[in-house]
Amino acid sequence: MTQVHANQHLKPRIIMFLSGIFLMTFGIALSCKADLGTSPISSVPWVLSMFLPQSVGNLTIIMNIIMILLQPLILRALYIRELIGQIITTLFFGTSIDFSMHLLDWFTPDNTIEKWLACLLSIVILAFGVFLEVHANIFLVAGEGVVKVLSFVTRKKFSLIKNCFDITLVAISIVISLCEFHGLKGIGAGTIAAAILVGRMVYIYEKNLHFVKKWKAES
Repeated sequence: MTQVHANQHLKPRIIMFLSGIFLMTFGIALSCKADLGTSPISSVPWVLSMFLPQSVGNLTIIMNIIMILLQPLILRALYIRELIGQIITTLFFGTSIDFSMHLLDWFTPDNTIEKWLACLLSIVILAFGVFLEVHANIFLVAGEGVVKVLSFVTRKKFSLIKNCFDITLVAISIVISLCEFHGLKGIGAGTIAAAILVGRMVYIYEKNLHFVKKWKAES
């Protein structure tokens, strides 16, 4: 009965998952265009894209593939289905970032108010994408996958490891920026805002948007 129930709701969950990934990437692209600093998970590829001949989407794919390869090394076990799922998700994720950047080619905020409005809107959109992606319960994006593995191995709370992981990514981005530009570029107040507010927005969606529960699959 449970299997029938899961199969019956698979199609809306897939749609929810794909929609979530796209909204996440659109939010990331919008934050890049706002030029106040993007979310921690995108900070490294965004800074690297400023001086390397690769797009932010391609660099995101490379970084996420590294995260995927690290997971079985940390866990000392292979879980083929999840890893393949994360690789497919990563390819879609990175490609979607470049597509979203292309959609926003026309958008260049002219002043601080417009930049902050774009930054805050990107946080709202990114959080909604995360909410849909997580509740679809299809596959995890690579960043969440490696955090989940580290949480399991260290026996620490997922939220704690996630915070440490985000701080590490931002620190790496800062080091890269200082080494390449001798100052902060691609990292700023928007990065801090995203780190603080995305999680809170996801919590608000969880509290108020109950329609996804009818499609939720058992973990």
